[in-house]
Amino acid sequence: MAMTALEQESAYRHTYELILSCGPRLVYSADLPVMMGDALEGVYFESCVNEKAAYEMALAGAIAHKRTACLFSVEGVYEALDPLMSSAYTGVKGGFVVVCVKEGALDITPLGPFSKLPVLVSDGKGDDLPAALSFAFDLSERYEIPCVVETLPPMARRESAVGGALEGRSAFVKDQARWAAIPKFRYQLHKALNEKTERIREEFEHYSGNAWVRRGAQGVITHRACDEGMTSPGSVLALGSIFPLPTRLVSAFINEMEEVRIVEGAAPAIEVQVRESDKIDGALRKAEKGGSAIPPLAGREELFGFTVVRDRLGPASAINLAHGMAKGGAKKILAITREDAFFHSGLPALVNTLYNGSAYVLVIERANKGAEIGRVLQGFGFSSFFRIREAGELAQYADAEGLTVLSYEGDL
Repeated sequence: MAMTALEQESAYRHTYELILSCGPRLVYSADLPVMMGDALEGVYFESCVNEKAAYEMALAGAIAHKRTACLFSVEGVYEALDPLMSSAYTGVKGGFVVVCVKEGALDITPLGPFSKLPVLVSDGKGDDLPAALSFAFDLSERYEIPCVVETLPPMARRESAVGGALEGRSAFVKDQARWAAIPKFRYQLHKALNEKTERIREEFEHYSGNAWVRRGAQGVITHRACDEGMTSPGSVLALGSIFPLPTRLVSAFINEMEEVRIVEGAAPAIEVQVRESDKIDGALRKAEKGGSAIPPLAGREELFGFTVVRDRLGPASAINLAHGMAKGGAKKILAITREDAFFHSGLPALVNTLYNGSAYVLVIERANKGAEIGRVLQGFGFSSFFRIREAGELAQYADAEGLTVLSYEGDL
């Protein structure tokens, strides 16, 4: 599903236009300058240094009673987990919708059960995404909780439904039980969140984005952004609401089928919410492929004699992982991260490596910040920094002693 640069810009611009049609006052993103200057009168757009900063700015605006949105890639949302994981408890006063464009195989759906934030999924076709966005903003405002919407790149263009200046005033409401919650208040917020989740689940039972296609007794439960599930020849329950799961709808589908597979990509979100009674009845069967099995982290990747470590656990996590492996006695370790991840979370990890004296090779995949990376390392008094033009040049650093940092333009 990889997009060209032109397709990517078109998809994000169109998604941005659909967000504007819902009447937000504030829109934040990260590294998406193509929209700068295109906002309507009364709408503020900011392209922040990274997704974490964008999410925090948007959350602050929504707390102050502004209708707010974030526009990220699905991968980008995983770089904003610090503020995202607390925002279901913090809540909002204005509507806050996080819109995620799916560029590859990764889905945002597992974050629903993990963060307790409502998650909707759109296939990006026709009026499905505009309807999902409108529903999400309304849901967020009524329940005072951020809402996440994942979409495939939109397939059809629409004219913006909003024109002219937008009105509205900020109104921060002082509430220490929410904004600065001590354990007693946090417990109360937890109970309130559980009750709120069940009310949202009831609404999702009737959400128009959930589609049931009857084509026999062999069934698939999937979501609207999962290509494999949507093309099944049997009956399909294509969910647009992922968390909280509409359990009555799912149970009814399972009970009508002789066999059911769950197809939802790399990580489970639907399966972990299916009721145990449905599993015990024996009607549920997991997909043999394309299902909810998590890709194994075992199976070592090797490159030019190095054991490769990537950012599997978060932005720039490869640096800490490589440091730990080196201190455990491993040799010839190659940590690979991206320049935005390096500036997002990699600097503390690099300082820790330098302080403790680990020996491995770090490659920072750069796009346009190579000079900035060099200046940062120079500021640390670190000199083992080199630029490579070809991947094959990695081999000459296999026997390097101490930490070596390489800058490479492209993807390894």
